[in-house]
Amino acid sequence: MYFRSGVISISHFTYEAVVAYPDVAMDGHLSHAGLLRILQETAAVASHVRGISFRTIEKTGICWILMGWKVQLFERPEWNSELTIHTWPRTLEGFTSEREFEVFCNGRVVAHATSRWFLLNAVTKRISRINDFVRSAYELCDRRLFDDDIPTNGTSIENARVTYTRTISRMDLDTYEHVNNLRYLDYALEALPADIYSNPPSTVEIVYRKQILHGTQIRCLYALTENGKHQIEVQSGNGDQLLHHAYIWFY
Repeated sequence: MYFRSGVISISHFTYEAVVAYPDVAMDGHLSHAGLLRILQETAAVASHVRGISFRTIEKTGICWILMGWKVQLFERPEWNSELTIHTWPRTLEGFTSEREFEVFCNGRVVAHATSRWFLLNAVTKRISRINDFVRSAYELCDRRLFDDDIPTNGTSIENARVTYTRTISRMDLDTYEHVNNLRYLDYALEALPADIYSNPPSTVEIVYRKQILHGTQIRCLYALTENGKHQIEVQSGNGDQLLHHAYIWFY
């Protein structure tokens, strides 16, 4: 279960959560997928109390669309552990915003994360420039948790091999009727070699490039990059219809 209450302190928003059973890996400790689920909820609530969320679309005509994650797990709390998450928007520039997360358990920092979001016009389905209304809804904090930025794109690797395929069904979709961002990580985990899946590295990066709709046949290609990262690329189509939906790296 989650505690839905949150506290705003200047630019920081504090959210309390519990590591639920769906959030743990087979060893009973918090997984990257579980952490992202908690962080997604944290971001949704933090933005909702500022007046911008999927629940306010009819009023505002806008919403945030996630474009990328970088997450590092220092420790993996066990099931039923209580977590405290601090989050704050670091930038609001052009069409994008970057949001930081710091996760505590028993007073210790157990994870850092950063995320990139596009502002979307819910009517035209196109990205929208951040205006004064959006800026006035948030207070920025320039503290950043990683020295480097989330990648904005990835590169297909020639010798990558297909290790997982799937036809997108209704269970994969979210309130915007396309694949929820958390499902991309699920697909990537399925595509990893068994030994990496069983003992994943501490850091995960995800770049979302193209939404995936119901009925799409996707494939995940695995390769080890030159700098030692485990890369999963999510593709669909072929030839002129080839689409690159996302890149995920574990390292």
